[in-house]
Amino acid sequence: MARLLQGGAVLTASGLLPTHTAGMEKHAADMEKRDKEGKTTQEGAETLHVDSIADMQALDVARLQDGQRIQVVGYHAGETLGGGSFVWYVHERREADGGTCFRAHDQADGRFLRRLDDTLTPGMFGARGDGSDQYLALRQLAKSANAQQRDVVFPEGDFASSGTGLRFKGIRVNGAGINRTTIRYTSDTYGALVEVDDGTTLSGMTLDGNVSDDPERWSVSNYDAFTGCLPLDLIGQDVTVHDVICRRSPLACIRVGARNFVLRDVVAEHARGNSGDGFFIADSRDGLVERCQARDFTRIGFVSDTYGSSPAYMLSERIDFIDCLAENGHHASVDYGNAEFNTGYWAEHSDEVRFINCRSRDTTHSGFVATTGRVPSLGIGHFTVRGCIAETTNIGFYLKDLNVTPVRHIVDDCLSRDVDRGLCIEMDLAASHLTGQRFTTVLRGAQRSSSSLLLRGDGHIDIRDIDETWQTFHPRRYESIRASYASVVAAGNFKGELHLANFQSRYGDTDEPAAVGFKLIGQSHLRNFTLSATRARLFHVPAEHISLHDCEIPSGWVKAFNALDVDACRLGDGVPRFDIFDTTQHHRYRHCQFDFTPGGGHLYLHNSDKRNSRHVVRFERCRFKKDLAQHGYMITLDAAPGVFMANESNYLTFRDCTFENTGQATDTPAIRTLQRPPQASLTGYGNRKNDAIGTLTAFELDDDLMADG
Repeated sequence: MARLLQGGAVLTASGLLPTHTAGMEKHAADMEKRDKEGKTTQEGAETLHVDSIADMQALDVARLQDGQRIQVVGYHAGETLGGGSFVWYVHERREADGGTCFRAHDQADGRFLRRLDDTLTPGMFGARGDGSDQYLALRQLAKSANAQQRDVVFPEGDFASSGTGLRFKGIRVNGAGINRTTIRYTSDTYGALVEVDDGTTLSGMTLDGNVSDDPERWSVSNYDAFTGCLPLDLIGQDVTVHDVICRRSPLACIRVGARNFVLRDVVAEHARGNSGDGFFIADSRDGLVERCQARDFTRIGFVSDTYGSSPAYMLSERIDFIDCLAENGHHASVDYGNAEFNTGYWAEHSDEVRFINCRSRDTTHSGFVATTGRVPSLGIGHFTVRGCIAETTNIGFYLKDLNVTPVRHIVDDCLSRDVDRGLCIEMDLAASHLTGQRFTTVLRGAQRSSSSLLLRGDGHIDIRDIDETWQTFHPRRYESIRASYASVVAAGNFKGELHLANFQSRYGDTDEPAAVGFKLIGQSHLRNFTLSATRARLFHVPAEHISLHDCEIPSGWVKAFNALDVDACRLGDGVPRFDIFDTTQHHRYRHCQFDFTPGGGHLYLHNSDKRNSRHVVRFERCRFKKDLAQHGYMITLDAAPGVFMANESNYLTFRDCTFENTGQATDTPAIRTLQRPPQASLTGYGNRKNDAIGTLTAFELDDDLMADG
């Protein structure tokens, strides 16, 4: 028979037995056998019956034989709760614990030991589940369960506690269910009601922190003036909590500072104060938070972070949030002069944090926030947001880097719905990256500042398959270059790389596609900008390198300081403007269609710097179409005032291009220049025009410019 020495007693299947005599294990086995046969536990000693623990302690132990069995009806007189079978051991002197071991009144020697199976219950320590204060009994229960390494089973009931610090370590603690078992704090001082330590599993109950009532009117003086306690604290390692509700806290409802932890099917609700989080996970690693909910909080639903007092190397690492819900965030302290925001999910000073199939709704400021801070062991922070939904908030997803620590963000299959801004990217470092695919936004569109993508700082951004819908659309704000109202906005100083593909936009409930608006304004100056498979309105796009592929560009203003490549695009209807600078190495259009027939626009090329002594714009296999008689020129070549007299400032080269006048024959040239030769000229070969075009330009033509016939 397995046994465990514990405070001078042997822990066996029969319960707690003394170790003061040799051969006691055989004695215990004999007792168990006789007991099952219905015989006495000691020859000549009948089992005694008493009504309560107090009656048992009042027995005249001088008349009891060693090993005498006592059957107790109930812990308290007149009740059956906490009764059981006890054995008197004359020479036992272990510490009485009020549940499994009792002293006789006025006796130093001898103990009544409760005969146990594998579990303890609150009733064994006299704890009633009737709403009255049971703190002392619950504290003894936890202490004894830890010492004996026995699991604890709470029955149905309301177990009130005026104190905190009910710590369980290395055992299982099970309740009768979240709607049947409650441990409820009744005082008003801070602390942790229940603490779960190394190797413990807690399940099947509700923990209540007794936070004070909300004020009738929230103000600077009362937003953090709450009393009560933290319902649940996870510490140590290898801890699990499942099927538990933690509610009514003046801080976080659940605090985690553990390694190898699991939270599954846990609900945190009604968290208040400046740190009113649902789940606060700090200085932790290797954790799983699955199918959990945070509801009704005043700061953040789910947090992964560190403490300011933690060592500089400490982070929260390798934590997965899966199928979780955060909803109803309100009254953040930032609204009352403090610095805490209201967000569904927040990861900071963390690494390798993943949000998978999570949802945030009805929060004030953001749905998801992820940023670096402290430096991870490999020097780069990693965050993944996949299959997540942020709805009814200001910013759906807010992704950053912080404190000169680069980051790798991954955003896949996510949705921002009923928001002012879908995805805000604020990275200060060129080494930071964000990649994503299949990102959907449903914008409110009512605010002056609204966008699917809001860019700040630096970094490398690469997103494919973006779909946006404007619930409300204001054309005047959209047309104003001063308003941060467009699909993609960089209103500050964005200087990174932006690569977007397959971006679609629509207004309201219509399926008609709309142009995706780009406003990269202020001091923004990108290193690289690529756009493909998108109908776009490029209000202002300045970049060193610009590449447009398979796009429809009705109008816009593009500044390519080093290189411009426009490939297989459709341009026209409005006025696409492309600026040329002294640093521009090449300006090239290939396989493009310029159709200015519907709106009568034209391609506007502008040489912005007189230091460019020779600039060549190349068109290869392009097609130009317009009603010249009705709307005028197809291409306008212009220059800044200082460029007009620069030698050879603009050269246009056309190769295998086609020019078609869709209207009546006219002498209006297809290409005009506001300069005069030799400052501008045409070169090329293999080009064609239809008979309705009298001349391509007033320039002096190269003999090889046109194709034969």
